Amino acid sequence: MSKKRKKIKQQEGRKKENHPSKNPVLKKTYLKILEHVCSQTDCETAFKLLSKDEKTNAFGHRVYVESLKFENKGAVAKDALKFFTSYVQNFYSDNILKLQRDLEAELTNFEILVGLQFLTSLDYVVGERKKQLQIAFTPMRVKLGALEEMLQTIVYHYAITANSTNIFNDTVYNLKFDFDVKNYPTVGMHYSSNLEAIPCRSSNYIENGNLRKVFQLGYLDYGFTMNWVFVPVKSLQGVYRGDKKELPLCIQNHAYNRLLERLKPLSGIDIIHQLSYTLQTSLKIEIYKGNILIPYFHINLKCGYFLGVINKNRLIIKTFLFLTHHYTPEGDKLEKALGLSKEEISYWKIGSLENFFGSNLETNHEMMEAFEDAGISHLFTVQSLGYEKEQRNYNWEALNEYINLGKTELFDEGAEDEMLEELVEEGLDE
Repeated sequence: MSKKRKKIKQQEGRKKENHPSKNPVLKKTYLKILEHVCSQTDCETAFKLLSKDEKTNAFGHRVYVESLKFENKGAVAKDALKFFTSYVQNFYSDNILKLQRDLEAELTNFEILVGLQFLTSLDYVVGERKKQLQIAFTPMRVKLGALEEMLQTIVYHYAITANSTNIFNDTVYNLKFDFDVKNYPTVGMHYSSNLEAIPCRSSNYIENGNLRKVFQLGYLDYGFTMNWVFVPVKSLQGVYRGDKKELPLCIQNHAYNRLLERLKPLSGIDIIHQLSYTLQTSLKIEIYKGNILIPYFHINLKCGYFLGVINKNRLIIKTFLFLTHHYTPEGDKLEKALGLSKEEISYWKIGSLENFFGSNLETNHEMMEAFEDAGISHLFTVQSLGYEKEQRNYNWEALNEYINLGKTELFDEGAEDEMLEELVEEGLDE
């Protein structure tokens, strides 16, 4: 027993000696980071004016970023574990949050937090010296802004990252951010990240005798709360005749696949994030020729519609229709302007964003006029949203010539079989 007590005593002694407040190496490293922040915010001279006690005070109010922790870790898939662990590590070592007032100064997110935390430590200085230091470090305060603003921005990044990865057909994830002043194990402001695994809400849907899975959609708000999406029945304009006041909004995997496929070359993360944003802020229902359509916008450009059906008090998204497709208001207008059938739109490959991206019709006024009349000429301007413009080789002149010739020759040799295979795959989803 005596040996055991002695061993514990030795461990406690080592812990005390290695406590960060007793560690000059950690203090020197941290103050070096603070000095770099000062040099990047025009406060290099001000840093040199700090006394030894004031630097110790700054170290005593330092920033500590904890490793990612997990709620119900056993439910977290390996790929999600790897992705979110890497994300948290990289977030604080990257310069994701640029200095708004001086884009030339590059600081990592951790360094920005160090600077902001140092500014708060000045509140503990007393007398005339406090006023002197606050004046000396005014340039830093101006460039870094307020700590509260930085914390709100981190919350925003965490929420949109989780929303951009959740497609609700499997486990969904909630990446939570929190902060607190602690005295142990490291004194200072502690920033923590927690990953929560949330089971998806799935149910069965029978279509033409086939059993399909559907999944209720949702989104994380900036309070890190999962909000499952419901649609008020008053927005269904008499299409629904049940006694519920709202219906859960569900989606098939097929709709996800069509959405990602038909909006290439936009990235999947951007597309899913925009879907999440739509669910939060601008979810609308349109009834067109008896069909339930939910408009999808990428940033501020309409790209298409989700096609929904009502089944057992659920609104189920079956597929995604691009703007040129039939059964959409714009697609029907384009059919009238160009005289193209559903099969011809598929054959000429104008049923997805890819051949619009980076193309222009500046010399083809007749074709551009048709797209303008249909209300979809904006599809040629998607690269204006900041995506790199790619040179496309799509032959709009050939399509225009085909239309002017009265569509006498639709198929090249072997093309008919290829098109029919595509139509069989799509089935009735369009």
